[in-house]
Amino acid sequence: MPDGAATTGKEQWLDILERAAGGYLAGARDPRQSRSRQRQLDLLEAATRVFARDGIVKSKMADIAAEAGISVSSIYDYYPSKEDLAYEIPIRRLALFYTEFLEKAPRLRTMRERLHLFLCMAVDYARRNPDWARLLYLEIWPSVLIEEARVRRALDDFGRIVVSMLREGSRRGEWDAKLDPYQTATILMGSITHMISTWLLYRRPENLSKATKPLVDQLLRLVSKPGEAKGLST
Repeated sequence: MPDGAATTGKEQWLDILERAAGGYLAGARDPRQSRSRQRQLDLLEAATRVFARDGIVKSKMADIAAEAGISVSSIYDYYPSKEDLAYEIPIRRLALFYTEFLEKAPRLRTMRERLHLFLCMAVDYARRNPDWARLLYLEIWPSVLIEEARVRRALDDFGRIVVSMLREGSRRGEWDAKLDPYQTATILMGSITHMISTWLLYRRPENLSKATKPLVDQLLRLVSKPGEAKGLST
């Protein structure tokens, strides 16, 4: 299928993305009053700083309350436990990331361009939100014990978006039709996750923004058709 050609119905990658950008508020406590909603957001920001500094296990509700400038009992008006509070942070932040990508992706013509943008934006989003990134990439994402449905969905949607873009690119003929989307997504996601984690732990590379594009260019050579990879970049 030619680049930019119309498709019948909504493409799967876009459908998943729109749902993810819509958030994961089903089952969440979402205050109706603007004052309470702002107080909740301030609490989440304070908790992000504490969790990033001390880790989820060592963090105390009293420390979070002090950071937020509220009483400990006020936290329980929003979240029944420290774990619920910790999980709410990646859920909401990931929804905002998906929203940012959704605003830009439809303007691009090819799936290669969209996949390139998605991977680059994921790294840059971590750079811009380092406390949140420490919580997500160093604690929550590596955990195999996540049972909270909204957290699991928010994380799984990241992979589903990558897999669906790879499938759509194959369908359009942008890369090899025999490409294994799951294996390739694992390589792509694993590479950028490693880059983000190394930066969070050791501040290497020093200039994360500068290092991102060459890495993503190299990664996307994996999905190129034979003979197309040499000198190819987005």
